[in-house]
Amino acid sequence: MAYSFNQSLYVYPLDAASDQAMVLCEVPAQKKSTIRFAMPADLLELLKMFDGQRDVPEVFAAYDKLNPGKYSLEKFENLVKRFLLPKSLLVDLDTPAFLPEISSKRTSYLFAKVRLLPQQVVYPIARLFGWAFDKRISIAWLAVFSVAHLIFYVWLLPNHRSDFSHIGGTSTVWVLALLSLLGAFIHETGHASALVSFGCKQTEIGFGIYLYFPVLYTDVSEAWKLSRYQRATIDIAGVYFQSVFQVLLLALFFITGSLIPIFFFLFTDLIMFRTMNPFLRMDGYWLVADLFGIFNLRQQSTKLIKHYALKLFGSSGAARPPLPNLTPRARMSLAVYSVLSTLFFFYVCEIMIRFSIFYLLPAYPGQLKTVWQLVQQWPPNLSRLFSLLSGILLRTAIMISLSIFVYRLLQTGWGVVKFLVQMLWQRFKKVFASADYADSTNRSV
Repeated sequence: MAYSFNQSLYVYPLDAASDQAMVLCEVPAQKKSTIRFAMPADLLELLKMFDGQRDVPEVFAAYDKLNPGKYSLEKFENLVKRFLLPKSLLVDLDTPAFLPEISSKRTSYLFAKVRLLPQQVVYPIARLFGWAFDKRISIAWLAVFSVAHLIFYVWLLPNHRSDFSHIGGTSTVWVLALLSLLGAFIHETGHASALVSFGCKQTEIGFGIYLYFPVLYTDVSEAWKLSRYQRATIDIAGVYFQSVFQVLLLALFFITGSLIPIFFFLFTDLIMFRTMNPFLRMDGYWLVADLFGIFNLRQQSTKLIKHYALKLFGSSGAARPPLPNLTPRARMSLAVYSVLSTLFFFYVCEIMIRFSIFYLLPAYPGQLKTVWQLVQQWPPNLSRLFSLLSGILLRTAIMISLSIFVYRLLQTGWGVVKFLVQMLWQRFKKVFASADYADSTNRSV
């Protein structure tokens, strides 16, 4: 079978902390989407040798002359069959042209995704704020941000700490919720603006569920074409824009005397702190990945843990997944991150289970009963009914999200249990085989 190099493939240099040069590949897929993945740059030489005339053994012979002993014929055929063809890097010219589908087995950390603002809306808005990423402006804002937080935590917050008892009012909660929603859109606009300022165009803003809470997201997948510094700028641009909104709103306190800007300032800080958590797939996660140049940070971390777990159980080097192709500094950073992220994962699981058992589930039936009682009243208290229905809707979404999270957690746990049982069984078989061999040797003597 003769294959040809896919001419619709786009290749870009990938700025990553790898021990070999890497490239980013883009393959057009169905539904106007794009499949992106990283691969070693030296595979391009191999790909371009597929001209549609030579079959796989002939290409292997030609490649082996230039790179003697790099691959065996069996490994070469496996590379073609398991990677180059499934990724559509190679195509069969005798079959009708087709676009690959994104695998349904590929799980996303976001689910229930809904596009809110398409590229036609986001791009022109994002272009308006490219000036915000001038170094002089961003450094000046960092100084303003620092001074504003110093004033807030040294003077404003201590003098108004007792006023936080008024935050429970219905009107205050609704105003804070609306301001937070506006701040979230400004946050996403920051990501899009940074992306567009570096010459990228494809972006959109949408809604999804991460773990158990609703989030907004921005499509910044084109950022992989950029340098690590540029990608890191995109990662922090959301917090950058959100902090501008936060500080500008705080100025209203000095004009109107309203306490809402103070409540919002503190609440926004808590949101930004969560966003920069490096163990959740939010801005902090991508910032760590980009600063250290480790693409697919979570997958690389899992591969590293699996490698050393198999090594601990005495598996042979061939049975263990290879260590990530990283520089020594990046590999050490990945090892530290892997340990800390594992501890954080168990911590999050404990919080979610406790939250579900002791808070979410017990209050759910009572809220449904209260709604039913309000519906039977005439005239109904519409404001309270709307508030309760909103709360029930949010709790229902959280319960569904938690159920999906638990299902995935059980799937992963079952895989880990099977893996450990297999490893222990192999160890026992080796021990028994060694004992049988020693016993038979003694009898022969």
